[in-house]
Amino acid sequence: MPPAVVAVRVWKLLGRRWVLKDVNLEIPEGSAYLVMGPNGSGKSTLLKMVGGLWRPTRGRIAVFGGDPASPQVKEKVGVVLHENLLYEELTVEENLEFYSRFYSAEPRFLDEVVDMLGLRRVWGLRVGELSFGWRRRANIARALLHRPKLLIVDEPLTGLDPAGRDAVVEMLARLVKGGGTVLAASPTLDPLLVERLGAAVFSIQNGRLRRFNEP
Repeated sequence: MPPAVVAVRVWKLLGRRWVLKDVNLEIPEGSAYLVMGPNGSGKSTLLKMVGGLWRPTRGRIAVFGGDPASPQVKEKVGVVLHENLLYEELTVEENLEFYSRFYSAEPRFLDEVVDMLGLRRVWGLRVGELSFGWRRRANIARALLHRPKLLIVDEPLTGLDPAGRDAVVEMLARLVKGGGTVLAASPTLDPLLVERLGAAVFSIQNGRLRRFNEP
């Protein structure tokens, strides 16, 4: 089986600036990788390319051996970025039931995800009324409904209270334990992600990706 993600000599130019420079990365299935760096460092850019939303300027990215932008690969991948992909005028219940039908998810699995992320507390509220943290939980639930083999999530714990952090980390740990793969980004090193997921940690500095604490 090919690795979940392979990036080979990837460069990305945004405007006149090389945001990523000669990035090489290999993520085996059933593992968790955390990419950290300050805002503007390129970590979200890397996630968008792995998710098939952007193309590298140079180099190659493969996800499960295929093109990240292909429908065959996209059906294996869940993506949670800063943008809200839920309908703000609909309730959490209406949104997740819509996506559940769209993905042909089992009702039992929808209930399981909703309960694990504690979303019953906001079940009847419109998404537009939610705090950032609750929207983040709901968007993670949406991304999990089709049982992705790879979950890409930008800043999964930002804006969450302690209960929310525990719920999200438990959900991610369960995905990895079941053979899934998690690629996450964070502005800082979060011990909870490292300890509970056993995540390998990388940092982006001056556009270059390297193991954390590697000279």
